[in-house]
Amino acid sequence: MDKRLIGIGIFLLLTGLTSGALLTRALEQKIKGAIEQQAPVVEDLAVELAPLSVGDFLKGRISEFTVSAKRLGFDEGPVFEAFSLRSKGMQIEPGALLFQQRVEIKKLEETYLAFNLSESELTARIRRDLPAFEPVVFIKEGAVELEGTLDLFGQGRLPFRATAALEKASDYSLRLTPHGLKVGGITLWPELFSKYAQQLTWEFPLTVPWPLRLVNFEVKPGVIKVEWREEKGDQE
Repeated sequence: MDKRLIGIGIFLLLTGLTSGALLTRALEQKIKGAIEQQAPVVEDLAVELAPLSVGDFLKGRISEFTVSAKRLGFDEGPVFEAFSLRSKGMQIEPGALLFQQRVEIKKLEETYLAFNLSESELTARIRRDLPAFEPVVFIKEGAVELEGTLDLFGQGRLPFRATAALEKASDYSLRLTPHGLKVGGITLWPELFSKYAQQLTWEFPLTVPWPLRLVNFEVKPGVIKVEWREEKGDQE
């Protein structure tokens, strides 16, 4: 073992931290601070760790923990609501707390993450990516709809309405694909529909800076509920 880690272990024993309580609270604050640095949007963030022993800490081993937030958004991704993560454990760099290193998750054990994507957040994101259509997203039970405007044959902007299929595009993104499109209340013929459907198809990343993968989603009134699990390689 690194001599520095041995020295830290002796120091912790001498200062009465072997109970793990102060060490656990300190690491909770360290992890919470790391998340707050990574996430431009943070509301009501809470981090709770199971009691941590000095031995586990020196090995960078953390057992059960939870992370929750009312709203949480990372760079380049949408803001998540009702964010809830439960894990059986993780591996971080040993001594990250005392050496002032960034807390980076190297491996996750059995983990479940769930959060919601709201209509307003998806509307803000699709308008950033497809501004020409001025789109608005509506989420109903099992269905997603788009409304906006488009320029048809150079005759000025006309309102459109489209139903859209939502599918998993990758382990880290979802895709909206129009399968019904009306412009000014009139259904477009297939060739014209195909042209605009291609332009309106939208794949959006869900940025989570941890080794997790998207496994399931559910379309409910007003929100898309998304579920994640630990990456496959971390199950071995």
